[in-house]
Amino acid sequence: MQTSSSNITTATDNVSIEKLQAGDRQEQSSVYKLYYGKMVGIPMRYSQSKDEAHEILNEAFHRVFRSIDNYKETGQLSGWIAKIVFSTTMDFVRKKANYNKQYNIGDTPVVTVQNNALSRLSLEEIYRKIQMLPPASQNVFSLYVIDGYAHKEIAEMLSISEGTSKWHLSNARLKLQELLKHG
Repeated sequence: MQTSSSNITTATDNVSIEKLQAGDRQEQSSVYKLYYGKMVGIPMRYSQSKDEAHEILNEAFHRVFRSIDNYKETGQLSGWIAKIVFSTTMDFVRKKANYNKQYNIGDTPVVTVQNNALSRLSLEEIYRKIQMLPPASQNVFSLYVIDGYAHKEIAEMLSISEGTSKWHLSNARLKLQELLKHG
């Protein structure tokens, strides 16, 4: 609910932006608990383990609390937090791998994989399978399939060519198909 500027809260979450801006640890803890479960899926798609995903998410919340003064109350707090989590995750991805040196792949045909096994898996099982992919392919797969980015956007984000992005997507699909066949 919106109240006077001395006690600003979001309409749906009863979060006091003013307390967050003042560095109130109890309010930070409440926000962390409120959004942690909603946000953990973002770094899970790009990390190699739950521990790594939690580390990324903790860094993201640290950034949220450091930059809360930049939050404009024209949008949802959850959307603002999600943007920071995604940005933190992409920073992690860029630091972790140097794609240009690892792979120099030209235009490679994209292989389409049809598999209905995904419909039988839980979300956690799918994340586990995605985490078993090579990091570069995992990141491109998540950006393309889950987050809906185009190859051109992925190439810019990861400093790779569009052809390399397409290759990683094809590679990820083939490897996921194998992982799904063998349990």
